[in-house]
Amino acid sequence: MSNDAVRLNKGAMPKAPIDQPQILTFSEMTNRVLFTYLLAISSVAFGSPIQENDLDLYDLREREPTIFDEEEGKDIKNEAFILPLSKNLGEISGLAMDLKGRLVAFHRADREWNEKSFDENDVFNKELGPIKNSTISVIDKNNGKHNVTIVKSFDENDVFNKELGPIKNSTISVIDKNNGKIIEEHGKDLFYMPHGLTIDDKGNYWVTDVGSHQVHKLDKSFRPVLSLGEKLVPGNDHQHFCKPTDIAVSKNGYFFVADGYCNSRVLKFDPNGKLVDSFGAAIDDFGPSDFIVPHSLALIEDLNLICVADRDNERVQCFSAGLAEGHRTIPAGIPITSAEQLGRVYAIREKNHYLIGVTGRDEEDQLQPQLFVMDMNTGKANTFIEGIENAHALTVSDDGTVYISQMHPNQIIQISLPNQA
Repeated sequence: MSNDAVRLNKGAMPKAPIDQPQILTFSEMTNRVLFTYLLAISSVAFGSPIQENDLDLYDLREREPTIFDEEEGKDIKNEAFILPLSKNLGEISGLAMDLKGRLVAFHRADREWNEKSFDENDVFNKELGPIKNSTISVIDKNNGKHNVTIVKSFDENDVFNKELGPIKNSTISVIDKNNGKIIEEHGKDLFYMPHGLTIDDKGNYWVTDVGSHQVHKLDKSFRPVLSLGEKLVPGNDHQHFCKPTDIAVSKNGYFFVADGYCNSRVLKFDPNGKLVDSFGAAIDDFGPSDFIVPHSLALIEDLNLICVADRDNERVQCFSAGLAEGHRTIPAGIPITSAEQLGRVYAIREKNHYLIGVTGRDEEDQLQPQLFVMDMNTGKANTFIEGIENAHALTVSDDGTVYISQMHPNQIIQISLPNQA
């Protein structure tokens, strides 16, 4: 790659000094993206059916997304940095910002997800045991390597190899986003195969563990206060998950779980962990609510939307969240909108009505990995940045900086999008 850095919409990186950061270059790209509103809201929800001509169709196939400076009237460039972490982390499967503005990484320490992790029944390899090192790290965002154990984790039925056990090391790292310094580490002997991470508005940590097939809520002191799912037992009923991938939590305490790899469904729970709704199915089709690995969730409360990264269908689907009150409340799971042909969508997050996501290559290897930004008020895709390989998770800070985790190498990239997020 060249040494030219790129800046989006006059966005500058954080002011804090970064010691010789490595600069990546991402070019503009043209990509086929179809953003269309679905005719799936019934007259029960709104009192009368919606007509097709009432819906906005945004087809970006003939339009090249541009990186543009409105004030200066010219194209400009965006800077992307590798955050220099003070300590090597494992596979970073989840990222979030805590209430103090610190970057939090959920990672797998010295464990990798590979063909030995689960058996044919989706049961985790118990021989691995819990991860031995810390798996949650707090990172200094301003300046931001473990040995890997290759042991079979899952069998052909998605059962984790119990002999592996929980990871002994820390799996949660709190990072100073200004310099990459690891501030705190937590999560020893708790998790088998970390995946998703969300921090709610009260400062609680929510994680998914695809190894134990569970969802956990941790308090501010990183102590488990709620666990859902039967440990190490996959299933598809109301008491079990099978490799759950992500969580989204509303301000009123209701939360959504993407039960991703096996069941391909989304479940909604009340604040006490009681199941109140579910939608989606693992169907090899392309209709609304048909998922192939719902990998990430983004809750947009004031729009009453829960958006799903339908990874292997290469799209984002948004549904009613069922959070509004009153007699005209729309139930959860009604299809509202969809963005198609994006590539395999690994992670999505929302900030100020912008949906930000990262993708991998599509199955035909025709679409490059990319960062995309969509305006949820207009349905238009504003920005595309190409070339972010092996991205798995992302989070967005209040100043509009996007942090993206990559696997192999296990690192965090930061990109500034201040005028969009």
